[in-house]
Amino acid sequence: MRGRAWIIALTAFGLAATLPAQAGGRRALLIGINDYSASRLPRAERSAAPGRDVPSLDGTANDVAIMHDLLIALYGFRDEDIITLTDQRATRAAILHALGRRLLGSTEKSDVVLFYFSGHGSQVRNWLSDESDHLDESLVPADSRQGAADIRDKELRPLFNRILDRGARLTIVLDTCHSGSGARGPDDHLRIRAVQPDLRNVADRTTGRSPESRGALVLSAAQDFSEAFETLDERGKIRGAFSWALARALRDAEAGESAADTFLRVRARLQVERPAQDPVIACTAATCLRPFLGVRTDRRGQRPVIAVERAMGNGEFLLQGGWASGVTSGSELRLAGHDDVRLEVTSLLGTSRCKARGPRDSTRLKPGALLEIITWAAPPSPPLRIWIPRAPIDPLVAGRSLRQEATQRGIRWIEDPLSTTTTHLLRWRDGAWELLHDGGRTRPAMPLLSGVPPGASLFVQLPVALALAESVGGIAGVESSARSAEADYVLTGRLAGDRLEYSWVRPLAIGSGVTLSILPPRTDWTSAGDPGLRDGLVKLRRVQGWNELRSPMTAGSHYRLAIRRLSDGEFVEDGILVGKHRYRLVLRAREPAPAHPLYARYLYVFAIDSDGKSTLLFPPPETGAVENLLPSTTTPGEPLRDPPAEIELAGAPPFLVSEPYGLDTFFLLTTDEPLSSLTSLAWKGVRGTRASGVSRPLEELLAQMLAGTRSPDESVLTPPTWSIDRVTFQSIPPRSSTP
Repeated sequence: MRGRAWIIALTAFGLAATLPAQAGGRRALLIGINDYSASRLPRAERSAAPGRDVPSLDGTANDVAIMHDLLIALYGFRDEDIITLTDQRATRAAILHALGRRLLGSTEKSDVVLFYFSGHGSQVRNWLSDESDHLDESLVPADSRQGAADIRDKELRPLFNRILDRGARLTIVLDTCHSGSGARGPDDHLRIRAVQPDLRNVADRTTGRSPESRGALVLSAAQDFSEAFETLDERGKIRGAFSWALARALRDAEAGESAADTFLRVRARLQVERPAQDPVIACTAATCLRPFLGVRTDRRGQRPVIAVERAMGNGEFLLQGGWASGVTSGSELRLAGHDDVRLEVTSLLGTSRCKARGPRDSTRLKPGALLEIITWAAPPSPPLRIWIPRAPIDPLVAGRSLRQEATQRGIRWIEDPLSTTTTHLLRWRDGAWELLHDGGRTRPAMPLLSGVPPGASLFVQLPVALALAESVGGIAGVESSARSAEADYVLTGRLAGDRLEYSWVRPLAIGSGVTLSILPPRTDWTSAGDPGLRDGLVKLRRVQGWNELRSPMTAGSHYRLAIRRLSDGEFVEDGILVGKHRYRLVLRAREPAPAHPLYARYLYVFAIDSDGKSTLLFPPPETGAVENLLPSTTTPGEPLRDPPAEIELAGAPPFLVSEPYGLDTFFLLTTDEPLSSLTSLAWKGVRGTRASGVSRPLEELLAQMLAGTRSPDESVLTPPTWSIDRVTFQSIPPRSSTP
């Protein structure tokens, strides 16, 4: 196993004949609406809903483009199989025509059908609706400003059911939200995909069963009462947060992976990047166990199908294989069967192509020549983005004055918004104070708290003095943001007693976002001159780095991490770990198994809790790294033909769930060579120390993770023979007395 070249696979140039046959055809309708101005559309007879604004968005065109490319690269769609409607082409009539006539009209039995919508969602009043709030969820078409009615879920249901009636496999993906509470957005720059409800009553009854109850797979960006956000990718391009998480989950998914497991990948990414957004999967048990859009066509892990498309001259080559296949800039390739012919990937071109530099003599690198990865460049981690609200005022003086005003008005002064529910938030933003309450925000007049009623609870987010802002700069992998919406953490001041203190706090962490965030909701409160403020930022960078780290595409583990309750011996299937209960770690074989052969590997399991502390669970630290070469085999170096369905990590003692409660992430690291030190996998406090004596490339990468100094501008070369998987559980206080 050591020194073997592992193979990355992608649907490649000239290889269509080698791909597995697909049952049925493939059909997709992709809709993305940025431009809601209706500036080029004729005015309709019906007027738009009164008091309803439909602002334009920024990221939906990017969403549609990457979904289009992934369908072709990974799922066997052809360009002619995909209908695309964007911006002002996506009117109500055009969407319904494309869905009813073009998509449904061409669908046959066993076809794979996708309906994808990226844009605004809303609600429409319907007094005859079967929903308790009498509001139908709806999609907002491009001609909404010209009076076009929303497309309600009740209108879509019969069309989707007719597709299912034909025996097709239907997948519905909606990157919208339906709450209409757009004023709760963190910033005007990155938008929320919702508009206010249309309160004009349509009064019709629901007919027919829901598509998800009949076998459709429905993935939604948010609950019907919450928001779907836009976000920035690592290159600063605006995308739908859900669509971007889905795109990366599809890229990283194992061949044959269930839709439920792929959804968990999506949710885990949102828990890092947009914790206030909670996506939804709706499907029958059988549908959830089927792969997303059926069998992948990239044959990941089976054979080398990175292929030369053409020579570009001067030793440069255009290759079929890129972002979608896990190829990374800096990785080293070689011509299959020819160790002396090597290339280095120099840049990625979109989702399915890359450029590489190789020998000037290209006689053996003809179009269609197959390549394999021998050294994989771990891609740079995205930066930890911070926002520091600077102000030309004395925050201590301002805090004392505001607290005195709150006391006089009978307002509860809250010192920690994460531990006590608040109704009002006062913060410094864009050179002035801003008051947030009831999902809205205003610029308060003097006195500042005149709009806060007696009995309300108030947290005042004090700004940062200029000198303090300069003292926390210069940390590798940490990037200052100009806007709070782009930030992972905001430097937040408070007045506690008579002392000014600061903490790094997650945006929108006040409320439900706390329980949905994989990253710690905040660091310890500390004084401005305390080094702990800077060290806390290093710790946050470390935790973020581990949650963003991904492994070589074809080195995925044949096993996934599972947790068994000791009280009844059952596996934890609902993702909930209960305080004061004991659990045991177990490995369960993936179904279907990854395509690449299974060899015994060195396994390491550690967990990062909601406070950012890491605990090594296996192998137990007191025993050292022994007996962790699994699965056990009597023929070292040979692939296992009949691996066990479960492996109990016998050396790992049961663990007790205790505080802090929140989201805990469990990591499974597998390598073909043992780690010389386990210090990279466990830490306390906020200061990371670089491991000494690092010699192996993978351990160099892990040492950077421990120190929190991994740069977003450089990659680390490693052998493509290791993997890291993660699974998140929510730990909660005891429900009753300990059993």
